[in-house]
Amino acid sequence: MSSKSRQHAEYQSAVSKLLSLADFERKSRANDPPDFHLQRIKRLLSYLGNPHHEKKYVHVAGSKGKGSTSAMIAWALAANGYKTGLFTSPSIHKITERIRVNGEPISEFDFTNLVHDLWQAVEKVTADGDIGVVSVFELETAMAFCHFANSSADISVIEVGLGGRLDSTNIITPLVSVITPISLDHVAILGDTIELIAGEKAGIIKQGVPVVTAPQHPDALRVISAKASDQRSKLIESNSAVTITNEENLGLEGIKLEIKTRSSTFTLHLKLLGAHQVDNASTAIAVISELESTVIEIDSEKTSIGIENVQWPARNQLVTTDPTPIFVDGAHNVDSARALRKSVKTLFPHSKKIFVILGTVRGHDPAAIARELQHFNPIFITTESRHPKSLTNLELSKLLFESKIAVHKSTSNTSDALSAAKNLANENDLILGTGSLFVAAEIVEIEHNIEPELYPDIKLPPKP
Repeated sequence: MSSKSRQHAEYQSAVSKLLSLADFERKSRANDPPDFHLQRIKRLLSYLGNPHHEKKYVHVAGSKGKGSTSAMIAWALAANGYKTGLFTSPSIHKITERIRVNGEPISEFDFTNLVHDLWQAVEKVTADGDIGVVSVFELETAMAFCHFANSSADISVIEVGLGGRLDSTNIITPLVSVITPISLDHVAILGDTIELIAGEKAGIIKQGVPVVTAPQHPDALRVISAKASDQRSKLIESNSAVTITNEENLGLEGIKLEIKTRSSTFTLHLKLLGAHQVDNASTAIAVISELESTVIEIDSEKTSIGIENVQWPARNQLVTTDPTPIFVDGAHNVDSARALRKSVKTLFPHSKKIFVILGTVRGHDPAAIARELQHFNPIFITTESRHPKSLTNLELSKLLFESKIAVHKSTSNTSDALSAAKNLANENDLILGTGSLFVAAEIVEIEHNIEPELYPDIKLPPKP
């Protein structure tokens, strides 16, 4: 075996080792069961020498757009000359994408070494016996903090994994907290009202730390405002902090924007598709502006270039146009599906038929997503991704049938679903892949010949 092959095998072993840990994020959080607390991540990091202490952070929570907004902030900071860490989830094609410095994913070599170097601390937490076992996401969080410290990052952008209040990333004191749009999402875990979910997201607001919020549902904004007031944190609403003075929609080429703050003008060509990305860019610039007013120096032209260069696959991505346009987006709830519907209407106004490849994961509402897309009178093809949390195609089809939503074909994998859509569509139609980032990613991998990273099966709780 060559040294390169051996190194890759060691990396795959490290990934399997990481994924062998518990996955608490799948459980219900009703009444805060013992699995959900911050003591375990705090103890794990203490055994590692607290690599997150005395570092600069931006902390981002929300239901929609938090990944794109995090990426815009990180790319903008890097373009201004700051070595910038970025921790996000889930990954699209490879798990190393979750931990980046200046946009570059952590190497397989460094990933492998981190798993091995941190494993003794993981076992020590388990051996303590009083606060449970370390989860996958907790170890990933610790790995990110260690990698950013090892890389001497000047500042790091940390995206919340789930919720906020009890998320393992919520042990940092950032320079700025950020809350992107909140909607009904992960209701079994976070609550079944906007107010309850907003309470979880607003849990990242720290004493005296300014918080930037994207445009919000009034019920969410009330909760965020109350939390900010309670913490004596300055609340900055992005739609008040910045003004869009010019917006030119270029269709599939993106959007040209001129955004003004109190002190600067940002002129950029936003290449991420979808009108909602304008709000994400405005929120990112509001964050950059707040950072500029306190701790860092910012050049508006460099910031604009950084945001222009963001690449964020599987979110409103045009995969191919030949012979039939294929467009994918990881819309996984009703609000995301509504935004996707608007994007499709704007970007593909002349499509004769729309073939929707739909696959979802447990904990979401596939019928609500499908109802939003029914405005196109589409032809639904159900499928399931290879992700272990995916609903089976039969479960998904049954849920849609019960909601009186017709399914043309049910397939057991994304490749078969894509083949079925291609066989039915012509050049004047549109193939749309959505329902989860995992389905969107698999379509991109198939079309662009990207070798998928296959993870070992993770045991799921019994199906209802």
